[in-house]
Amino acid sequence: AITPGDSHNSELYHRISGTGDGDQMPPEGEGTPLSKEELALVRRWIKQGASWPEVPDSNTGLAGSDHWSFQPIKEVSLPEVQQTDWVKNGIDTFILQKLEQEKVSPSEEADRSTLIRRIYLDLTGLPPSVDDWQKWNSDPNLNWYEKLVDHLLASPHYGERWARHWLDLARYADSDGYEKDRKRPHAWRWRTWVINALNQDLPFDQFSKQQIAGDLFPDPSLDELVATGFHRNTLINTEGGTDPEEDRVKRTVDRTNTLGSIWLGITVECAQCHTHKYDPITQREYYRLYSFFNSLTEPDIGAPLPADQAKFDKANQVYQGAHQPLVQAIQDYEQNELASALMQWEKQIPEQKPVWTILNPETVNAKQKTTLKILPDRSVLAEGENPGRAEIYTVTFKTNLQNIKGIRLEALTDPSLPRQGPGRSATGDFELTMLTLETAPVETPESASEIALQNAKASFEMDGYKVDRVINNSPHTGWSIAPQEGKQQIATFEAKKPFGFEKGTLVTVSLQQSTTKKTYHNLGRFRISLTTADTPLPLTGMTDLIVETLKTPAEQRTSEQRQELLEYYKTIDPQLKKLKAQELAHRKKAPRDPAETTKAQVVDHLKVPRKTHLLVRGDFLNPADEVKANTPAVLPPIGTTSPDRLDLARWLFESRHPLTARVTVNRIWSRYFGRGIVFTVNDFGTQGEPPSHPELLDWLATQFRKNNWSLKQLHKLIVTSATYRQSSTNRPELAERDPYNTWLSHQNRLRVEAEIIRDQALSVSGLLKHKVGGPSVNPPQPEGIANLGYANSVKWTASQGDDRYRRGLYTFFQRTVPYPMLMTFDSPDSNLSCTRRERSNTPLQALTIWNDPVFFECSQKLGTRIVDRTQQNNLSLDERINFAFELCLARQPSAQEIQIIRQLHEEQTKLLEADQTAVSDLTNQLQIPEGSTPKEVATWIMIGRVLMNLDEFVTRG
Repeated sequence: AITPGDSHNSELYHRISGTGDGDQMPPEGEGTPLSKEELALVRRWIKQGASWPEVPDSNTGLAGSDHWSFQPIKEVSLPEVQQTDWVKNGIDTFILQKLEQEKVSPSEEADRSTLIRRIYLDLTGLPPSVDDWQKWNSDPNLNWYEKLVDHLLASPHYGERWARHWLDLARYADSDGYEKDRKRPHAWRWRTWVINALNQDLPFDQFSKQQIAGDLFPDPSLDELVATGFHRNTLINTEGGTDPEEDRVKRTVDRTNTLGSIWLGITVECAQCHTHKYDPITQREYYRLYSFFNSLTEPDIGAPLPADQAKFDKANQVYQGAHQPLVQAIQDYEQNELASALMQWEKQIPEQKPVWTILNPETVNAKQKTTLKILPDRSVLAEGENPGRAEIYTVTFKTNLQNIKGIRLEALTDPSLPRQGPGRSATGDFELTMLTLETAPVETPESASEIALQNAKASFEMDGYKVDRVINNSPHTGWSIAPQEGKQQIATFEAKKPFGFEKGTLVTVSLQQSTTKKTYHNLGRFRISLTTADTPLPLTGMTDLIVETLKTPAEQRTSEQRQELLEYYKTIDPQLKKLKAQELAHRKKAPRDPAETTKAQVVDHLKVPRKTHLLVRGDFLNPADEVKANTPAVLPPIGTTSPDRLDLARWLFESRHPLTARVTVNRIWSRYFGRGIVFTVNDFGTQGEPPSHPELLDWLATQFRKNNWSLKQLHKLIVTSATYRQSSTNRPELAERDPYNTWLSHQNRLRVEAEIIRDQALSVSGLLKHKVGGPSVNPPQPEGIANLGYANSVKWTASQGDDRYRRGLYTFFQRTVPYPMLMTFDSPDSNLSCTRRERSNTPLQALTIWNDPVFFECSQKLGTRIVDRTQQNNLSLDERINFAFELCLARQPSAQEIQIIRQLHEEQTKLLEADQTAVSDLTNQLQIPEGSTPKEVATWIMIGRVLMNLDEFVTRG
């Protein structure tokens, strides 16, 4: 299309100038042809070489650099208004200023009942109990509302309510996503951290920094590490054939985009494949931002909850007090009596034959080039750098033994290994996947054949990593010894048929390690023995080295021989066995460390960072120039030459940063009013909408920073404003002038989120359990839903007991088969960061509340609760109706509503009198309150179902 330096031979120039044989561009009638000046510019560009960089190197001159959101936050004074008696705090002056300009009066304050229910739902996501509603509804103090706000902000349910908003942003789920969609059993630990941090009012800057870069804090605490689980909420693809590097790049891209959505409020993802078409962000800058996340690792760590840790510490103190004397008895015996016992034993034993013959390695080899050293005791030690990949050790031996019955592998400790070994991982563990044994006559080594092995035994096996997996011919299972690292471990394997050749046998042992290619769980030191003893094979037994030592006079023995003999004698000394058996029996009673059972998904960083390259068109297989970590030039510079994630997190909260505070207060504002001051809460760029009240936005951002980034102070500021407290009654006279209520002449009615609808039903029925934090639960769901998962991989067993009735926040979220009730009411799919939920209105929603098993169970308990409470107090029908409205809607019914419910009660009573089967179905498994009847309870169950299906029940007024 272009010949650099020659416009006459460039087809592109001929097409746009109309001088060639081809069709002119643009075609006639479909666009404006280029002017003479523009054609001359193109011709000159071609003549100069038609330079076209893959991406621009800077955003100089890019559109949008002067956009309002990239300008510093202004210190704003409160505007003067006329109706000062309406103003309750600074927010109201900005709202009222606009209303007065439009000659519109604000709405009156909502009635007290509405305010009580509104603030309960907004701050805790739960309706007020009847007792609480009556208490606050009758409070005579002028500051009753401020007291209520403080009370709710101090509630542990505040953290649950606002954690759900944050989980939307963080794309939290309990499974990996994609086809396999494996469960994440420890994902909840980060969610609990979020709840606790919000309840403690952890300043938003610290709340953010800990999640972005807690692992980079100096000497990070457990909480700061758990916070980094934020980064682990990405999807992970474990399908067969997946390229691990491609998936890692996708996760890194997601982390980059999520940072842009949550803290910058700009669509940085548009610059992944090319320079942003609308905002001043180049593709090179995108990958500079990407570089901050390009060197993450993804470990799991022990992360016990504080209460569990305290309970364990107390129990462990008692246990150690009883256990230490048993350990001391062993040490005292070994130090003071063992040597004497060994001498007596030597005098008494007859001439011995070895049970195990330790083989002397002829050759050693490691597939990943690990250095293997043969030690004097015939063991093999891995030295040098751990390759970080699964090793295969191959060792050859020669032996004259015949009728060989089995092989023994000793995994030995060594001071050079991490935590003494016997493995090379950081904890001293290893994972042995396969052991193969081949033999051949010494004279014909090429005729080797494999010896089949059976009846594997080991001195210790980790749960799920049994030693028999070493001989099952599968590279996907293996033997491991955690948490018994730092100790010698032994495994024996019987030969299915005895082996050994008359003139000598060449033995080849291959040790294949780890079920994953990238691993440090390789064996550090080992030794191989054979035996001719009858089966079953002993794990221990006298070796040929011990026999040689016993034949050597004591004064001529080497230190190695003496130590080897002592270690052997420890395995047979009866008194030591007795002491160790007592210690082992007591050790089995040890309290279990919660760090072993409660884990957290966190991130760490590579000691040597990965190089980051610009990816042409976003393709991980097409890297271009190397780029260094940095921030977009349109924003204030980061201020350090080699920044890391912690520097990035700090940069977000610098006083000169124009976005973080604005984006955050706008998003929180949108939760209270249904729309933000900037309606496009996720796009503060040039394609987003401008703020409806720009000075209010900057004033709120300034107050947020001045109040030490306190979220609770921000919430209190908003909900105590007269703006928030207005009635939500629609104002038809403003329908054309302000159709979306951007002036906020009244409060907006909002349907509450899916989880809150469920929580309300559980709460008014009395079923809700108020436990805060902890693992996800599986409430009942319609049959067959779980079967929609891939290859029947999704298992859903309904939780029992209290877990059945926990808040929607704790419902297990399976990405490929999410809980259907949540999705019916517009819960996000958790694949990407969600800054604003959609609100749909479909018949399926009403049908769900009417028929879903959870809502039906709630209606049963609600009906029973109404009858039980009113039966105890001998209330009339009208008084029962009053109680039902107070319970479900936090208000008293109107006279018309009382009449409607009376009529419904009468109709249902007649219908149920004629249908005993319906009565039985409705009251199945219920305990009927004393003095009532199943029919009466069934009638109120039906009334309860109607009340829960009212628009008002699922709406915050």
